Amino acid sequence: GEPATGRCDSAGCRARVAEFLGEEPPLPEAGKRGRSAGVPLSWLRARFGTCPVGADDATVTYHARAWVMHMFGTVLFPDGTGDAASWMYLPCLLDWDAAGQFSWGSAVLAFLYRQLCEACRRTKPRSSLGGCVYLLQLWMWSRLPVGRPRVRAPQPWTPEGVPEQLPTAAYVWENVGAPYAETERAYVEFSNELDALTPSCVNWWPYCGDDVAAVENGLGLNPLCRRDAALWTMRCPLICFYAVEYHLPIRVMRQFGRQQPFPPDTVSTSIELHKFERSKQKKVTDFAHHHRAYLDEWRRFEDNCERIHAMHRDSSFRRYLEWYQSSTRYRLRQAWTDRDYADMESSDDENTPYDVATRQGTVVEIGPVLDRVGRDIRRSVNDIGNVMAFPAGQPDGESRLRAAMERLQRRLRRVAARCGYRAQTLQDVAPPVVSPERSRASGGSRSRGRGSTSRGASSSRTRSRARDSSSSDASDGNDEDYEAPDVIGPSQLHDAPASSQLTQRTRRPVDRYTPGTNALANKGRGKGKRGG
Repeated sequence: GEPATGRCDSAGCRARVAEFLGEEPPLPEAGKRGRSAGVPLSWLRARFGTCPVGADDATVTYHARAWVMHMFGTVLFPDGTGDAASWMYLPCLLDWDAAGQFSWGSAVLAFLYRQLCEACRRTKPRSSLGGCVYLLQLWMWSRLPVGRPRVRAPQPWTPEGVPEQLPTAAYVWENVGAPYAETERAYVEFSNELDALTPSCVNWWPYCGDDVAAVENGLGLNPLCRRDAALWTMRCPLICFYAVEYHLPIRVMRQFGRQQPFPPDTVSTSIELHKFERSKQKKVTDFAHHHRAYLDEWRRFEDNCERIHAMHRDSSFRRYLEWYQSSTRYRLRQAWTDRDYADMESSDDENTPYDVATRQGTVVEIGPVLDRVGRDIRRSVNDIGNVMAFPAGQPDGESRLRAAMERLQRRLRRVAARCGYRAQTLQDVAPPVVSPERSRASGGSRSRGRGSTSRGASSSRTRSRARDSSSSDASDGNDEDYEAPDVIGPSQLHDAPASSQLTQRTRRPVDRYTPGTNALANKGRGKGKRGG
């Protein structure tokens, strides 16, 4: 179809509305801010809400036009104010027979894209979003499990044998449970869920998913949904009067089952186009003339379809994701710092801005933690790759490997601590060697390679107390899933002395603290009884 554009001049707009609807809209009330950009929606509902029985053809036509204008102002092209339908579209609607020749679908997309762009730059408390948010909501529910309602069984459908009256893909969401979210918490909760998404959680396939297949197999899908499938990959400007936005399927070729090229072709979306706003460019009234170069590009649509025939493969898509994540910001909530954990002291990661904000807030933001942990895991993977690439047989190879492992240990220990898991470190994995002279002096005895001494027992108790102390520090969160690490035997150590020189004891398991029945009775008299 033809692009939806033309001349839009506020002068004489009331007369054009009268020509279109048969009467002029009322003037703004005295003392109230007047609307000079559209027809009041309340007046449309009050005046044309019900077509009288037995009305003549002219009256029916006026009511039908009022219904179309109301749909434009509330569903397809709302401007975010919610109180008027723009008369910008009147030039395309005055000729009732030619109104269906315009590409209204591309105009809806262009207007929605521009409204999304403008909404991201609005900062006032009462700022709102315009455009066809109904379409945006259906797209979000279809592809992202964030805020998605529970789908119920579809209502019966009676197409009466006309294929064009079969349900569209939107009918999947006709009968759903009402989604619920507290306004003050919804933003953080949705941000958390979006940051936790992975590519495998997203529905990439348009009109091919299980939800659409259920409609197609159960009720039959309207053929209009796939009629223009050949144009889905068209690279072209989308035009809606003053708004011109580019349609660039080259950036999301997986949605069409094709291999995603990277880096994609550089296509300028023109900063000047985004600066062109109707409210600030009032001298321009003939948008068709102003955007004539883009209209010519629109009409050459046969030459603009993407010619990518390679099918999608998971391996190539993973390489694309590696490039994408290294080239752009892909998380809403980023980490509070990008310092390497291996270069930080443990105390440096306490009372961070994230911790302070969490203590003072009401919702825990998981996005910054995911970003923080993910960055250091990726650093660890890269470090391991660098160590493995180091040539074998080098004189300092062992020292390099040890230094790399120690650095990796420091980093991963703090990553685990940030996630709430604190690792226990055993300082002495092998008991010290006790000389026979010291053993005899302490009155000890040895038999069959296994012996005990009072000094050895004292040392063992000292080490046990030290380990118990470190265990208490490591598990003061009372983690029920904590398990004591296995004791490393001397035979597992390369430089350990012979077993005949050692006093080997089994390490006592770490006690888990479970309050006993008299725990509350001991309040104020020290710790409660430890029970198993």
